[in-house]
Amino acid sequence: MSDLLSAASLLMAVIAILYSLWYPELTKVLEIKPRKYTEDNVAYCVLAKQVFFGKAIPLSLMAFSVALIFLPDAIKLFIASTLYYIEGGVIDMKNYDAVKTAYCFVFLFSLILAIYIWWLTIRVGLLWVKLRK
Repeated sequence: MSDLLSAASLLMAVIAILYSLWYPELTKVLEIKPRKYTEDNVAYCVLAKQVFFGKAIPLSLMAFSVALIFLPDAIKLFIASTLYYIEGGVIDMKNYDAVKTAYCFVFLFSLILAIYIWWLTIRVGLLWVKLRK
C-alpha cells in the first residue's frame, strides 16, 4: 500500500506543479472579453487556441488519467472503510491505517483538482469558439 501511496503522491505532485506553472496563462486567457468584430479577436483567438491545445487539454487529460489510474483501489478502500464503520469500527480504532487514509486523501484531492482543471479547460475552449465567430 505504501508503494501505491508513493506513486499516487508523485503523480499528483507532477500535476500540481504543471497546474501551478500554467495557471497564470489559463486565467489570463479567461480574462479576454470577445470584441464585437471578428477581426479584432484574431490575436486573442490565436492565444486562446495555443493555451487550449497546448496547456489546458494536456493538463486536464493528465489530471483525469491520474485520478482514473487510482480509482479502483480508492473504491476498494472506501467500501472497506464504510463496511468497517457500519460494523461499529468508529469506537474501535485498532485497525486504523494512516497509509490507507492518506491514499484516499491523495486520490480525492487529485479527483477534485482534475474536475477543476476540466472546468477551466471547458471555459477556455468555449472562449476560443466565441473568439472564432
